[in-house]
Amino acid sequence: MFRIFFMNLFGDSMIKQVQGLEKIIDFHMYIGDATACDEELNKQIKWVNEEQMDAIICQWENYDRIMSFKPLVPVYPVSMTAFDTCVILYLLQKELKSKGLEHYKRVVLGTYLPITVRLDVLEEMYNFELINPPWNDELEQGYFNALAKEGYDVVICNTKYVDAVRNSGMYAFHDDRIYDYLDFSLDLKRAIQQVAMGSQLQQTLDEFKNMLNNSFEAICILDREGRIKAYNEQAVGMFKAIEGDSYNGQYFPDMVTALDEDEFEDVLNKGKAYYSRIINVNNTYGMLNITPNQKDDAFHGAVVHFTTIQQIEKMESQVKSEFYQKGHFAKYRFDEIIGESVAITKSKKLAERFSKYNTSILIYGESGCGKELFAQSIHNSSFRNNQPFVAINCGSLPTNLLESELFGYVDGAFTGALKKGKKGLFEIANKGTIFLDEISEIDAQGQTRLLRVIEERSVMRIGDDKLIPIDVRIIAASNKNLLELSKQGKFREDLYYRLNVLTLTIPPLRERNRDVILLAQNFIENFGKRYNKRILLSEAAEEMLLSLSWDGNVRQLRNFCERLVIVADHKYVDEKDVREQIKGTDLSLIEKDMLLSTERLENGMDEMATDKGSISQAEKNSICNALEKTNGRREKAAKILGISKSTLWRKMKKYNLTDKY
Repeated sequence: MFRIFFMNLFGDSMIKQVQGLEKIIDFHMYIGDATACDEELNKQIKWVNEEQMDAIICQWENYDRIMSFKPLVPVYPVSMTAFDTCVILYLLQKELKSKGLEHYKRVVLGTYLPITVRLDVLEEMYNFELINPPWNDELEQGYFNALAKEGYDVVICNTKYVDAVRNSGMYAFHDDRIYDYLDFSLDLKRAIQQVAMGSQLQQTLDEFKNMLNNSFEAICILDREGRIKAYNEQAVGMFKAIEGDSYNGQYFPDMVTALDEDEFEDVLNKGKAYYSRIINVNNTYGMLNITPNQKDDAFHGAVVHFTTIQQIEKMESQVKSEFYQKGHFAKYRFDEIIGESVAITKSKKLAERFSKYNTSILIYGESGCGKELFAQSIHNSSFRNNQPFVAINCGSLPTNLLESELFGYVDGAFTGALKKGKKGLFEIANKGTIFLDEISEIDAQGQTRLLRVIEERSVMRIGDDKLIPIDVRIIAASNKNLLELSKQGKFREDLYYRLNVLTLTIPPLRERNRDVILLAQNFIENFGKRYNKRILLSEAAEEMLLSLSWDGNVRQLRNFCERLVIVADHKYVDEKDVREQIKGTDLSLIEKDMLLSTERLENGMDEMATDKGSISQAEKNSICNALEKTNGRREKAAKILGISKSTLWRKMKKYNLTDKY
């Protein structure tokens, strides 16, 4: 509510009108004492300043006098309107007639403001000859004597000049009752509206000032000549003032000597961009931006933003911290997927091609082969890379909790629900990507809701009846055959075809040949850095790693490499060390199978010996026959021979068959 101080008003009539307006306009009226005493007037204005009133409203003739006391609040004068003038002339005409003075025709309108209606119109209406001369609070007797000599009969004035008019021989007209006829409400409304606008403007200016002062940047506003006309608190002391302590009026390039003046002039005069420049300002390095202020194809100065390097580093650290805490981002890219085998290279190329199309992707692969790694890489290579990446393992949560996580819920949706409700992961992933791992584990009800989200591109929170539009790309992953599950009635067929627009299969580690070595070397190097060790794999150790099937895929290899680094007590890890760590793990079973297969092969060589009489020759012939039958496919050849792929590889090297097959 506005608080307005009304000072030296016209009288009771005007006060009543103000009180009437007070009931319909949101303001509170304070009435000052009408006084001609400067001391009392000064006292009232001091009180207004102390109370921080929103405005003062006064008569126009008192405006200059009030302003001479320098009030700290806006002052709005109320003036008489054309209608008021007509009322006064009507009352004058009536009084002259009652006193037999109808012959008085030449009338002086003594008003502080010029009349807002044409005098010739008033003359015709009231049969007067009118003038409206300059008027103020310092008129001497001679002023009125001069008017009398010019033949004027009547002066309409306030009580202050009644005696002076009469002394000049003219008729003085002043009637306090005229205020009963006047309606000041329109002018008062206008003044109060000005108070409201002024208050709103002041509030906006205060908010703008607070915004500038709360900014972490040093900000200066420049005029069209490049001189500072406003600045915030952060700028104080940041730039080097040339004269005095205030920046106002100082030419900005003089304060920042590292700034090229020609470039600065191009900003002011041509609107050229000056952004993200790292410069030295008063022995402090930071980023300087100067934005031209353009309006109607003309330039009206510029705004300067300067951010110190320390502040930039602090913001970057904070953003990364909050971003990582929320976890809704994709960390990996395609160039971080290690492997040179044909199988993994083909999968990477296909995935990168899929990333450019805004449609659903279904990723197949065994557990631990890197399905989420591919999903994150697809997101980072897509046009949504600056938007959220939200991942959830559908098999890790109970059915009811999974639905609330995916779709969200409203207040009171179920026991234990947050009071304010909760956004679902689909809402959080809006404009970005959602990765649904182990999607085969979603139950029938969850599958139905997921299908509806995909079809309608909107989500409904649990317990709500409103649809929330979303724009989300879905990447689903499974280590089970969803088509087989749909035939068995365990997965909705329509949902399967909705998800299976683009299909990507990630090869297991056993099909990636020597990628095992590349991955192992990378893992050992990284874990070596973590545990402050310098570890290298011997060739025999690498061959030993190749001999294992790695049913847990890359995840299993990674864990095994971490184990090797932790227990290693010397620089090189050899076959013995690998075999030592295999014991006590699930890999030992694989190793036993490998040894038994080797024994079967070597025992079988005795029976297959030919006229050439050599076990070695028989062994070589058996290997060649198996490779011929499988067109050089070593994995199938190893199965025919009943040995592991790594054992086959060692035998081929022994008989110099690696170049041939």
